[in-house]
Amino acid sequence: MKTRIITAVVMTAVLVPFFIFSDTVAFPVLVAFLSIVAAYEMLRCAGLDFSALLLAFSFVVSAAAPFIARYAGRKIELIFALYFCYFVLSSVIALFSGGRLAVSDTAASVGYISYASFGLTSLVFLRDLSGAGIYAVFLPFVISWMTDTFAYFCGMAIGRHKLIPSVSPKKTVEGSIGGTLFAVLLSALYCFAMNRIFGVDVSYIAIIVISFVCSLLSQCGDLIMSLIKRHYGIKDYGRLFPGHGGVLDRFDSIIITSPFIYLLYIYVPFCEVFR
Repeated sequence: MKTRIITAVVMTAVLVPFFIFSDTVAFPVLVAFLSIVAAYEMLRCAGLDFSALLLAFSFVVSAAAPFIARYAGRKIELIFALYFCYFVLSSVIALFSGGRLAVSDTAASVGYISYASFGLTSLVFLRDLSGAGIYAVFLPFVISWMTDTFAYFCGMAIGRHKLIPSVSPKKTVEGSIGGTLFAVLLSALYCFAMNRIFGVDVSYIAIIVISFVCSLLSQCGDLIMSLIKRHYGIKDYGRLFPGHGGVLDRFDSIIITSPFIYLLYIYVPFCEVFR
């Protein structure tokens, strides 16, 4: 626990400057770095990191997406075209690998690398929301990390019924419910603080809906990545964050919540949290 706390403090100290200057190139640089590390972790997990060509394509795609998100026109279309080309090229590499790259593992890894890349890139989309981006970009972190934290404490205190023991033996139904309730409460408190401190208009109905939905999704994201680890027989994806694991361990919930917050914000009228 001590190692986890120290790592969390150091990680926060490192991330803060990037968020302070998140309207500059520093922010897509940060997202590109995290995406590249996530891509490497996934390929290493699947035992595919020996392929220099596959690594190179994975790194290029992971690095390019956040810069497209900020600086290109027709952003969504270009990013999904990038992922499509990535899938095709990776499949061709597997085809001509002489059986060294299993097609099933390659396809699954490429799919999850694209998933992680888009999830992290969505932080850039959120930051660049007109007017409200500087406040909205923190929502995935508040919702995901509060869910994770209080699911742990509630599970320790009152957890009795296992959630999905075959995937994550320690997670409980009571912890899941507690994590969601505290995530909704603290997300609303975050929005209240932004309203009081910076005078930004807030829709509390929107934040309750978004935080409830995304808290449940964040737990699914955590369990999905745990299922992959269990399939490949590893404990952590990496060691970038001592006590926490790698990017895919620490950002697994944020990867799934960020796109949904952005999509809800953009396409569901009453889900515009900050106005």
